[in-house]
Amino acid sequence: MEIKTENQEFGIKDLVQSFRNYGIEIRKKIWLFVGLFILISGFLVYRWAVDQPLYISKINFMLNDSEGSSMGFNSILGQIGLPTTSQRLNLQKILEIAKTRKIGEKLYFKKLEINGKDDLLGNHLIDALAQECKWFNASFWNRNDSMNAFRFLGTGLDTNNIQYRLALKTLHTEILKRVSTHLNEKTGIMEVGFLISNEELAIQYIHLLYAELSEFYINKSIEKQEVTYQKLQNKVDSLRSVIFRKDYSLADVKDSYRNTYLNQDVVPATQIDRDIKMLSIIYGEALKNMELASFNLQNKTPFIQVLDMPVSPLDTKKQSLPKNLLTALLISFFIGMVILIFQKVIREN
Repeated sequence: MEIKTENQEFGIKDLVQSFRNYGIEIRKKIWLFVGLFILISGFLVYRWAVDQPLYISKINFMLNDSEGSSMGFNSILGQIGLPTTSQRLNLQKILEIAKTRKIGEKLYFKKLEINGKDDLLGNHLIDALAQECKWFNASFWNRNDSMNAFRFLGTGLDTNNIQYRLALKTLHTEILKRVSTHLNEKTGIMEVGFLISNEELAIQYIHLLYAELSEFYINKSIEKQEVTYQKLQNKVDSLRSVIFRKDYSLADVKDSYRNTYLNQDVVPATQIDRDIKMLSIIYGEALKNMELASFNLQNKTPFIQVLDMPVSPLDTKKQSLPKNLLTALLISFFIGMVILIFQKVIREN
């Protein structure tokens, strides 16, 4: 037991002595830490001064959807205002759709005017990214291969042009970094945010994204019911036309009797009359089914309601100068300690 205590005391003394030695080394090489701090902090302060503030554009909306309001536990949740399980899935689906390239491609090739310039939304985004030095910033020795000057010319994707595909993929990847989504599980309220250095562009992008997202989700949600309704409507219209033609045919046959006819002359009129009655029954059933399909279509059509739209002036986001200085201090201390330890190991060996 005494040997163990002596070994512990000896280890603690060595540890304390090592700290003292490193403290002495730090005092001797304080100029190294100061120099590193000046270099790193100077770079971070320059980045802070050059970086433009990013405008935060947010929209809040909710989904009124009849789906999932069946009997049972889901019905109870719906009555007390809580989203059901299927509704939560739909909310998550909407937020994921907002980040898809399919939605992005429809947005990038829409024309609109921002800050007095009428151009494609994709080109407005590229201009903003270029101002932030986030668009194809090649090294100074590779400037000729940079796509910094690339802009979309048409209103659609040119699949045969590799530059178009590369620019679209790069643009969408960069935009995804700036799009944020949030879902409140208790209330079912969704939020979509967007960051960009142009305030008007931030507002317009969120407006267009919401419009395209709601239209796409609603159309896809009722696609099956809409197809069924259209087929029934076409069938009803077709039956109505056939019945009208049969009515005229029956009138023509009756007009041809001229008060002198044989019994066999009545057969065509009887057949046509029977066809009209049969078609009328089918027409009534088709019309009833069409009305049911119309009710089902209206019942299944979701409604996305906006709660808050972004308005100017928007909040801004920029790097914190004190945070950058603290980061410079920690990085310079870490690099300085690595250098001191490396030098000490070389001297001892």
